[in-house]
Amino acid sequence: MRDKLEDFIKDNKERFDTETPSGELWNKIQKGLDQDLPPKRNSTHWFWKIAVAVLLIAVAYLGSEKYFSADSNRESTAMQEFKELESFYTQLISDKKIKLSEEVESGEYFSFLEADIQSLDQFYEELKIAFESGQETPQLKSALVHLLKQKLYLIEKQLEILDETKGGSSEATSSL
Repeated sequence: MRDKLEDFIKDNKERFDTETPSGELWNKIQKGLDQDLPPKRNSTHWFWKIAVAVLLIAVAYLGSEKYFSADSNRESTAMQEFKELESFYTQLISDKKIKLSEEVESGEYFSFLEADIQSLDQFYEELKIAFESGQETPQLKSALVHLLKQKLYLIEKQLEILDETKGGSSEATSSL
């Protein structure tokens, strides 16, 4: 079917090309091309754009102020909680260290315990610097408290070992 249509157009091309548009039609087309500019809009349109921009800026400012003030309150609360926990565990640790130093004679102090405590102190100080420099995350706070608990646990275990050895040596001497 397409071939028949193409053949018909080719055969009758001369009859199709005889018609030309009038000059009046070309003038109308030319006038339409000259009027390619869009019509002017209402002059209050720019006013609404500015009003929306001001509204968005105000909402962003108020929202960010509320967010940052709540965030700083939360950070100060987290810092207060950490300081309280730190002072609690530090007091316990210092009490246990005093008790340990009273229990252990000067030459019997175990150097591996001191090395472990120094290692924990080093990790603790690194994490504490990060925590106080603005990274007040719950995970970091938990890690700091865990290190304090670990230090306390080591000292308590050492005290238990000393109590067991004292209890065992006194039993050995009493049975003789």
